[in-house]
Amino acid sequence: MKNPYCVVDELGFPRFDATDYARAKWLPDNPYLVTGESYLWAYKAAYLHYNKERIKKYAHEANIPVLLLAGVAVAEAGGTPDRFKAYGVLQIRQMLNDTWNGNNKKSNATSVGVLAIQLRAAAETLGIDPSTLTNTQQLQLANCLLMDEFNIRVVAFHLRDLILHDNPNITDTGKLNDEQILLAAVRYNRGIERDKKSILDSLKAPIGAPEREYSSYGRRLLEKKKSTYMILGINYEE
Repeated sequence: MKNPYCVVDELGFPRFDATDYARAKWLPDNPYLVTGESYLWAYKAAYLHYNKERIKKYAHEANIPVLLLAGVAVAEAGGTPDRFKAYGVLQIRQMLNDTWNGNNKKSNATSVGVLAIQLRAAAETLGIDPSTLTNTQQLQLANCLLMDEFNIRVVAFHLRDLILHDNPNITDTGKLNDEQILLAAVRYNRGIERDKKSILDSLKAPIGAPEREYSSYGRRLLEKKKSTYMILGINYEE
């Protein structure tokens, strides 16, 4: 059956599989043996380096800061084994949750691809009503999201939508200050339900305050700005 969303290409950066997960999560951190956190960050850096031209290309095409797209890639790469959600979690949710609930909201909440975008968000970005997706169409879309090219491009345009959500009158989505980048990153991680003010309040909360955790995704992205630019081959000055 032809995939209506993309031409599936199995080639690309090696998928983060169960062996990678065990090496990164279950073994102690050792920079010499490259295990634990050292392995995880080596994988993230390698993924970013391998896809740096794609990230630059689609950040430009979507007119968003390359730091935002690259930062999301660094944050998401090396999480749950990439194929597990597309060929496991998705089917379980389809059979159990969707059958019980009478809709596909739960299965559409499955995050797929290295950049871990929900099927719902990917469909909406492509102009598709996610509630109309059949089980087969969900799997076809998931297969596309497992490809770096498709995954990065869809996430880039989804991030632009998130920028516009909080900045509807912005004239150039490619030129954002750090606060706007952080806000878009938090939206990618947490969704759009929470109001903008509460996210900014989280950012300004004192260190150690529990509400500060809500903005941690965006803060970590900005903290890695220098190393992210270095891997991308982009000059950066404080």
